[in-house]
Amino acid sequence: MISKLASKAACLAIATTLLGSTAWADTKDDILESKTVTIGIHNRQPWGFRAEDGSAAGFHPDLIRAAFERLGVKQVDFVITEFGALIPGLNAGRFDMVASGIAITPERCKVVVFSEPDLAVGDSLIVKKGNPLKLHSYADIVANAKVRLAGGRGTLNTRNAIDAGVPTSQITYLGDAQAMLSALLADRVDAATLSAPSVVGLLQDPKLQGVERAQPFTGLVRNGVPAMMYTAIAFRSDDTALRDAYDEQLRALKADGTVDKLRAKYGFTDDDKVDPAVTTQKVCAGEF
Repeated sequence: MISKLASKAACLAIATTLLGSTAWADTKDDILESKTVTIGIHNRQPWGFRAEDGSAAGFHPDLIRAAFERLGVKQVDFVITEFGALIPGLNAGRFDMVASGIAITPERCKVVVFSEPDLAVGDSLIVKKGNPLKLHSYADIVANAKVRLAGGRGTLNTRNAIDAGVPTSQITYLGDAQAMLSALLADRVDAATLSAPSVVGLLQDPKLQGVERAQPFTGLVRNGVPAMMYTAIAFRSDDTALRDAYDEQLRALKADGTVDKLRAKYGFTDDDKVDPAVTTQKVCAGEF
């Protein structure tokens, strides 16, 4: 696989020198011929991470394996790097695609192309086991002035809670997810607001007892639409043929229940399922 990527990088350098523009060989045909694909991930649960045995695990690695198995690609290699290096590494030819919790945004759509979305990521609450205060929305917190909510300093989740009407007097600002979890376990707060994947990742710890994810949960709603991030697989802008081939398999994996099974395996729920009305084109256009 290293030789394949090195060869592609050499082709890119020659094309850039001779033509003054970026040109790639057909990545899809290359992958189908070699039966090998290289994926960039950023080692974060539950998206894509290094398991105890050294293998790549997570929602997106498992999804990629399932999709490419259907295409006859037997070897799926993973490269772990920092999150901020994923898209630059993709465009530099270090890997063929990025599969690690990348959210579709209009800004990113200018530099890569995305598959159709596979998860809808919204806010979530961690509460005490049994959810004694029956907190299923920010509105429930607004309605009960005694609820103490933990939120991260400067996070979008905390901003969403405030925009949904939660008074700042009910919010305890803490530095990170572990600090919020500690405050909840110590009964200094009644709930903590985090992104759904962060909650899922925390609850993967088998040693963690006494807390759970509030289900269902309604976060901030803007103009009748829940505020969400939509995750997908990222490809180089020229690799639309590869993207289209992957999307075809993604549709099949959604239809046969594989995506639902993977979602459940990694702690996601039906709250994280993508509404059929949401498409990558619309998210790129800022409609969602």
